[in-house]
Amino acid sequence: MTSRPWLVAVAKLTALLGCVSLATSRIGLVVHELVGHGGAAIACGGQVTDVTLFWFAGGWVQSSYPPTHATVVIVMLGGIAIELVAGAALWLALSRRSRTSFGALSVRAVGATLVVHALCYLAGGTYHGFGDGIVLYRELGDGARLAVALVAGAVACGAAYAGARSIVRALLATLPARRVAGLALAVAIAGGVQVALAVGEVQLRRDAVYARIMKPERDRLAERELAEWLRRHHDASAAEREAEARALAARHRDFPFAIVLGICVAAAVVAGAVRSRTPAEPPALTGRLLARAIAVALGSLAAVIAIDLAFH
Repeated sequence: MTSRPWLVAVAKLTALLGCVSLATSRIGLVVHELVGHGGAAIACGGQVTDVTLFWFAGGWVQSSYPPTHATVVIVMLGGIAIELVAGAALWLALSRRSRTSFGALSVRAVGATLVVHALCYLAGGTYHGFGDGIVLYRELGDGARLAVALVAGAVACGAAYAGARSIVRALLATLPARRVAGLALAVAIAGGVQVALAVGEVQLRRDAVYARIMKPERDRLAERELAEWLRRHHDASAAEREAEARALAARHRDFPFAIVLGICVAAAVVAGAVRSRTPAEPPALTGRLLARAIAVALGSLAAVIAIDLAFH
């Protein structure tokens, strides 16, 4: 029979992980889109013309600026660059003496998470041709694309390992018993809720700009070729159109790099968790700590909602 203290401890840990995850993703979104893309556009002599921020998912910024080769690259990669800087700063900012506290370990883990997200986005986007990585996909040849994706992916795995190694034992120590099972349950619930909210919102809002930005280049090629085929076969039946669409999709199917990278990052997290060490200071999920986490999460969510509504 499951003990009440264990359930309470797991519930507190789930709440903490959910709040930290939400706050990290919302603050990271604002930094990535407004400071990164928007700030880069303004620095290049342009201005921000439109902003859409999903409340639980991603977003996009439209801006006008002198469309030179350099400015396009700077603005497109500005979001990833600033996210990497912010993540590295959080990881390195704390003094060596303070890095053993639960709060400090949490901050470092957030920094590692930002770095992992930025590098995975860069690697997947460069390899498959979507999002911010589309500019490198179009600028680089096949070999250079693969090299950038592999290097970014490898560093992302290293950051995932370091982040897990720094925090997992501290999280386990907050549970009175069955610690691995409790942490797994807390991660599954907190992560599952956030993923469900993000996917549900994207499906509900059906933002055409966001869908276009996140569409892989293979799908763009298949759509263009299908449009050309339909122009030449305007009298084709529905079955023939579906068959041609499937054939084109199969022709342009590429190696599932993003999926493999996700598996490698997950493996790096597990490896880091195994090598993690229990902190010198016993961690405690106090009501005060949870209240702060809830306040930061709600505040960051409110900021995203306010920015989004301000532009619509």
